[in-house]
Amino acid sequence: MLEGIKFVGLDEVKRLLDGLSQEEKEALLTEQMKKLSAESKARVLGLAESGLTVITGSFVSLNSDVSINIQNASGFDPEALFKALIDFRKSQREKPDS
Repeated sequence: MLEGIKFVGLDEVKRLLDGLSQEEKEALLTEQMKKLSAESKARVLGLAESGLTVITGSFVSLNSDVSINIQNASGFDPEALFKALIDFRKSQREKPDS
């Protein structure tokens, strides 16, 4: 009944993805990230335990302590921003109460 039907496993998918160019990977990941829920996006970006909320837009107020205003700037590295915010939040939680 299933003769002639081939199955693609995770290893084959990984090999296919590894063969893509950087630009193709970025385009594919961007497309797939748009399909994820906000909770899934936070987990994928490593923000699930950070206490931060990801909101798209040009001006983002994350909470009363952190606001971000990002304009079209060349060289902007969102990953570095998120890592810095995560490190900041971790340091705030680890501070002894004074």
